Amino acid sequence: MTATEQVVQGSVLAEMVSVVVPVTSPEVDLEEVVAGYSRPLRQAGYAFEIVLVLDGVGPGLAEQSARLAEDYPVKTVILHGAGLGESVALTAGVDSAAADLIINAPQYLQTEPDDMLKVVKTLQSGADFVATWRYPRVDPWLNRLQSSVFNRVMGLLMGNEFHDLNSGMRGMRRTVLEEVNIYGDLYRFLPVLAKRQGFKVAEVKLRHREERGRTGFYGVGVYVRRLLDLLAISFLTRFRERPLRFFGMIGFACIILGLPMVAWPLWDKFTGAQGLQTRPIFVAGTILVTFGVQLIGFGLVGEIIIFTQARNMEEYQVEQVLSGRIEMPTQEQAIEEGTASTAALQVRELLPGEDARWDAFVREHERGTFFHLTGWRKCVEDTFRHESIYLVAERRGEWMGILPLFRTKSPFLGNNLISVPYAVYGGALVRDDQATRALLDAARAIGSHHKAQYVELRERHTLDLDLPVSDLYVTFRQDLPADPAKVMPAIPKKARAEVRRARDQFGLTCEVSDDLVSFYRLFVANKKRLGSPSLPFRWFKALRQEFGKKAVLHLVREPDGTPIAAVMSFLMNKVIYAYYSGSLFDRNKTGVNNMIYCAIMEWGAANGYAVFDFGRSRRDSGPASFKKNMGFIGEPLHYQYCMLSDSAKVPSFNPSNPKLDLPRRIWAHLPPMVARGLSGPLSRYLP
Repeated sequence: MTATEQVVQGSVLAEMVSVVVPVTSPEVDLEEVVAGYSRPLRQAGYAFEIVLVLDGVGPGLAEQSARLAEDYPVKTVILHGAGLGESVALTAGVDSAAADLIINAPQYLQTEPDDMLKVVKTLQSGADFVATWRYPRVDPWLNRLQSSVFNRVMGLLMGNEFHDLNSGMRGMRRTVLEEVNIYGDLYRFLPVLAKRQGFKVAEVKLRHREERGRTGFYGVGVYVRRLLDLLAISFLTRFRERPLRFFGMIGFACIILGLPMVAWPLWDKFTGAQGLQTRPIFVAGTILVTFGVQLIGFGLVGEIIIFTQARNMEEYQVEQVLSGRIEMPTQEQAIEEGTASTAALQVRELLPGEDARWDAFVREHERGTFFHLTGWRKCVEDTFRHESIYLVAERRGEWMGILPLFRTKSPFLGNNLISVPYAVYGGALVRDDQATRALLDAARAIGSHHKAQYVELRERHTLDLDLPVSDLYVTFRQDLPADPAKVMPAIPKKARAEVRRARDQFGLTCEVSDDLVSFYRLFVANKKRLGSPSLPFRWFKALRQEFGKKAVLHLVREPDGTPIAAVMSFLMNKVIYAYYSGSLFDRNKTGVNNMIYCAIMEWGAANGYAVFDFGRSRRDSGPASFKKNMGFIGEPLHYQYCMLSDSAKVPSFNPSNPKLDLPRRIWAHLPPMVARGLSGPLSRYLP
């Protein structure tokens, strides 16, 4: 065996893909479908085949598929009969497929074909099944409404988090269909069934194309069938191994309802007061008790039998299989590490299941910050609903750089990409300049696609990029001593006196606390006084739930227990990020602000933290002066902007803008209840 043959067998066949396309409509343009699904796999260097399963569509498409097999690796499976359904077609296609990685693709280009590689790579990263989510949807509003209702009902019944069970593009390993039996219309519930069976299921977003399918209402029969499917799948996934619980609940309810209906007539019969012939309630109760459970039970027992024995009840016969070929990458592609996609630096989106790898990259990178972690992404998405696009620059499977991005739309700032919103730091973490340029090029392309005005990179360190830079902000960081007793002497004399006054004269104490409500009250009061909307309470709750002890609260109390100042800090890599704060303005004279930050630094030193990050402030502002008085030296932040339109400019929507003085004064004088009510909605547009 030659060296080239060893490379091909060792690295390419292991990544072979079979694309199974059930074809049920005679109007399908097979050439468009086959060419569309083949192109990205060819360009990426995969060994692949296209398996067309013809389900009663006539000889015309069979002849067309035979012609396509001359130019493409097409295998055609012709089913005997017609209208057997997608479950049967998918099973027949997988049985005839050669690869372990299966892509179940619709018979029309429902999503961008290039995005099929996301599904393949997610399977390669360790998932057993990949569900897809067409986002953003571009079909008529009525179709979107019906799909949304269907998925929400499924979520309520099953407790799953799948966004689009009707999406026709799926990925799976062969073993999934070997263990999960499907029949009828249950193919659409494959993600739910696979997850229930214990397989690792992931979901990826795919760009939606305008569909050619049916629009409008589908008819009463369709909705009834969907409702019955929902009932069936709910039973199969929740009670298949515990049928007694299901039948017992129904039976118990029927008995409870039926027994009173028969008990009184029977008592009258036994006492001789009245016979049963003229007591219809007795007949009704008897029917309810004896036949109700049976009528429901027979149907559900039938579902169990079909579900568990579907493999032994083959619903189809293959009339003919037109064998095709497997397309292999060229020798040059195979020699260069097996595939063209891994031979050079490529940028792709983060795949489901790679969060731990991303976080490890952040923690290992010298410029990684707490805000680069995927937990921050989750909190932003859950609280503010901003779409995230996390990019990875990869070479031969090795990560060379990452760039977290969020799409934000604001009436104040416009439509933009930000790295990272609600954070002081963001931007790219890279290992070489090539990764920097590749990630920035990808960010430009994504921003242009979404018609964004600019890409904002909240870099702490300057990048070698010829981009406009904002010098509005500075940040403050300082090393902590190993001995907490040395924190106080390192603070300048005036600030040190304030700390002593707070502790000795006013008897203030600082503690680590879980009192998120008190912190939030102080935070809101502080933001209102400064004339700025606060963040919603659910944001801080999400941070605490996501990061646990890595989001720590320090609270200062007066001798009577009244909380007067609080700070939420984040912890990562021996760094304390003192981030969110609040205090009562009329207690500032006590020195509480100096005291709480001194206490946090002492706590950090005692717990092994090496750096205290005081966060950013606007140049020459009051907070910046306070931090300098605490002994910190400002470092300029390098917020860089990649402009994507001729009208784009560096944003000026910040408290330094004189045009915002009046709105800030108005906000500061709003009733507290009104300010709190408006802050949540407004904060979404102030990232």
